[in-house]
Amino acid sequence: MTDQQGKSSQYELQIVDIKKNEVIFEVNVEKGQEISYSYTHSADGTPVEQIFEIDREGTLQLLEERYSWHGAGLETGPEKKITTKNGEVRVTGYDRSFPELPIRVARTIPQVISVGEKVVKLSDIAEAGASLTIRVQIE
Repeated sequence: MTDQQGKSSQYELQIVDIKKNEVIFEVNVEKGQEISYSYTHSADGTPVEQIFEIDREGTLQLLEERYSWHGAGLETGPEKKITTKNGEVRVTGYDRSFPELPIRVARTIPQVISVGEKVVKLSDIAEAGASLTIRVQIE
């Protein structure tokens, strides 16, 4: 993104510990870059992956959700496009954006954020039960 003086904006994905008001993970990102949030569904045990894209305002746009089989709370419905590929259900057609994505660190399942080659397991950077926010800062 370029501002009115023609300078290029820098985007930075941050994970913030809400209670400590502290950035605990950060990585440079670009407009249009995809971010993945993966976890295991707590009740049904299916792996779930949500794919987000960063828009020009730094908002996280939900593009797709993937899972092996349906579990409670996972998306379905006639307004969504649901396909299968390589044994996965893929749900697209979302109209959801998040200026910040709140997440609580699970006590029993791994949760992973992937940004390009960078992969971070939330339980490696925060205690179980911690409230986190994922956001994109524009500089």
